[in-house]
Amino acid sequence: MAAVKVERRVYALPPYQLFGICLTALGQLRATIERHDVEQGTIVAAFGGGSLASASELSLALRPLGEGQTELAVTWRARKRGGDRRLLTVFLDAIASLIRLA
Repeated sequence: MAAVKVERRVYALPPYQLFGICLTALGQLRATIERHDVEQGTIVAAFGGGSLASASELSLALRPLGEGQTELAVTWRARKRGGDRRLLTVFLDAIASLIRLA
């Protein structure tokens, strides 16, 4: 069974702004967006996937907490060849960098 890792963060941003930042970070990391739903605050993205490459998936869920805060739950899962566990940290670092620029 594939390993799964979950990280949760709370950001002082409204949900739609954080959703856009997440899409930007995924684009910078050259992810393939497989599914997204703005109203539900969910995104599923795949990374890698060449015939011999490791492949990973990030599933994002945003939950408004009120007062301009949003919780982001990111689930990393390997799809094949073990995936790359570092991807979760790289993604969260990209989010932090984009927030600093906003």
